[in-house]
Amino acid sequence: MRPAVSYKPSNTFSFVGFILMFLSMLITGALLSWLYVVLQAVIPIIYLCVLITVGFGAAVGGIGYFFVKTYKIRHPMIAVLATLIAMLFVYYFHWCVYVARDYDKNIYDSMKTSPAASYYLGLTDSEMDQNGLFDDPSRVVSAYKSLKVKSFTKLTTSELDSLPAKQRDLYNKNATVWEFMDLDNILGTNDSEIKESVQNLRGKNAYTFTYEYRKQPKHNIGFLLVHPGELWDDIRSINTQGRWTMSSRHSYSSKSSKTPVTGVFLWLTWIGEMLLMFIPAVAIVRARATSPFIENDNDWAVTDKPQLSFKFVDPFPGNSNGENQFKVTFKNDIDSLFTLQPLLPQMGSLNTYYTVSYCHSRNYDENYLTIMHTRINNAKNNQRVNSAIVKNVRVDADYIASLHGMFGYPQPLACNGVNRFAQQAQPQQEQANEQPQQQQQYAQQQANEQPQQQQQYTQQQAYAQPQQQQQYTQQQAYEQQPQQQQYTQQQAYAQPQQQQQYPQQQAYEQQPQQQQQAPAQNWGEMDAIDTSNIDLSSLDSRNR
Repeated sequence: MRPAVSYKPSNTFSFVGFILMFLSMLITGALLSWLYVVLQAVIPIIYLCVLITVGFGAAVGGIGYFFVKTYKIRHPMIAVLATLIAMLFVYYFHWCVYVARDYDKNIYDSMKTSPAASYYLGLTDSEMDQNGLFDDPSRVVSAYKSLKVKSFTKLTTSELDSLPAKQRDLYNKNATVWEFMDLDNILGTNDSEIKESVQNLRGKNAYTFTYEYRKQPKHNIGFLLVHPGELWDDIRSINTQGRWTMSSRHSYSSKSSKTPVTGVFLWLTWIGEMLLMFIPAVAIVRARATSPFIENDNDWAVTDKPQLSFKFVDPFPGNSNGENQFKVTFKNDIDSLFTLQPLLPQMGSLNTYYTVSYCHSRNYDENYLTIMHTRINNAKNNQRVNSAIVKNVRVDADYIASLHGMFGYPQPLACNGVNRFAQQAQPQQEQANEQPQQQQQYAQQQANEQPQQQQQYTQQQAYAQPQQQQQYTQQQAYEQQPQQQQYTQQQAYAQPQQQQQYPQQQAYEQQPQQQQQAPAQNWGEMDAIDTSNIDLSSLDSRNR
């Protein structure tokens, strides 16, 4: 059993790369912020707005990805920290762009259509002339400096919430109208300055008088960048008034009959927007920083393009806990992957399966495996759920070679691993290969032996014929000679016996005839014959 060992970054980074990464993400994010705000303002479909937000964060994260890869930053915490700081600045800049555009659209446009005297003092130009206030503004100045704001105007709760924090505080304190309207900055602080400013109210709109004549700072991007307090007040004011509705993503205006989104729901919307920006950016950068780096190659691990398909049948397709079971099994023994059945093209598609991918060093000595589980909920609509079982588990070259061999893929050229499946199939293959070879060798041997056997047989026949003829002649001569000799001996030996036996036979034949005539009288007569004089030895030698 071989337990799974996951890749761990070396926590090495380049300080120069860190600084360049931060600055590049900051500059790119600032440039994209204006485009992002414009697109958000003109696109009415909220789903597209969500996609744009995610794309904005991914674009900034892509810049970080490039610098992490280029400067080989293998310290995930440093890479994520740089991304978070850069995104905070980008998000702040995005709000500066948003508020500046909001001033242009909803405040400055209104000021351009409002007379300056009416906007600040509540009197038209004709009313100012009739009362001589352009020439002697002391009466209106004294009235505004002594009149309390709550006596001058009654604000509803929503109207009060729409005011900047400074004005809300002044209203709650029941400050003077002069303080509440911030006329010190608009008209001046001494009598001569105030008189001159009031005289210049005639014939001017509020925008021209405030920003061209009085040179008041505009709430543009540059001003808001260095005045975070003013930016925060403007954001709170926008939140109380609202700028868009659920039925339309266009900017809200007073002509709209729809109720704008405000309050807590709008705060939650802005928080969600921030997360949709931050999460893709951080995820992209972290994924690069935590991906396997081959220290011996001094480079990131290689991922082949295009990747081969390594899909396995899910052994627990109907078990909700099947993924965890396989995960535990694989972590205890990485070779358990080879017990799964490969999902081949001819098997069709399954609702659940495992997909294996890997990255490797140049010579495949160091490889990292990732296993994903896929569950198809709706094949027609391509609805599927992908979950990571393990990520970046280290395996050797033999493992990669066996993985390719299991699916019948050719082994990578640079991989010197041993395919275990090829070793198992080698004896059978060798036996299968040896049979035709043995048959061929046997046929060749038979073809080679036949001429030799024929030649040997011919030589043997040629050699054997003279010998057989000689032996046959000798045997014939030998057989004829003994037969003639034996016949001569037998004739010579047989004639004396025949001559001797013939008289005796005649005598013997005649004697029984005589004796047959009187057998009763001659029975026992041989007992009287004297045989002592007969030479038996001579008879015996003759017979021999």
